[in-house]
Amino acid sequence: MRIYLSSSEPADKSYKWASNIVVFNDMVQTSEATSIVCDHFLSSFSYGEIAEVLKIIASKMRLQSEITIVHPDVVILSQKMSREEINEQTLNNILFKSESIRSVCSTETIQSLIPDNLEVTQKNFDMATSNIVIKARRVR
Repeated sequence: MRIYLSSSEPADKSYKWASNIVVFNDMVQTSEATSIVCDHFLSSFSYGEIAEVLKIIASKMRLQSEITIVHPDVVILSQKMSREEINEQTLNNILFKSESIRSVCSTETIQSLIPDNLEVTQKNFDMATSNIVIKARRVR
């Protein structure tokens, strides 16, 4: 089962869409998901809730399945703002893409909150969208 976690529907209809953690929890059984995309999903939770949300998501993943986390990196965005590489309007468009934002994080913070049963396989910054993309695989 391929899952797309976001406040907005995926363009790729091969993914089942869950707009919040309750829908996700009800829709996906333990170890059922083969691929999960979190598109600006983690920012809908408070900073203190993100670790627990990632544990719930990881529990729904099959062994060797992959999660892709797409998220604005507050540190990189701040640097781009201070160097005048982006303006206030662009910053707001990136940060407030989803209707409800409750937190912002850096790449390092998200990576540190990823559960131990997931192994980070890729980490990069998407220049076009100014988002970080972290990919991890469930190894146990």
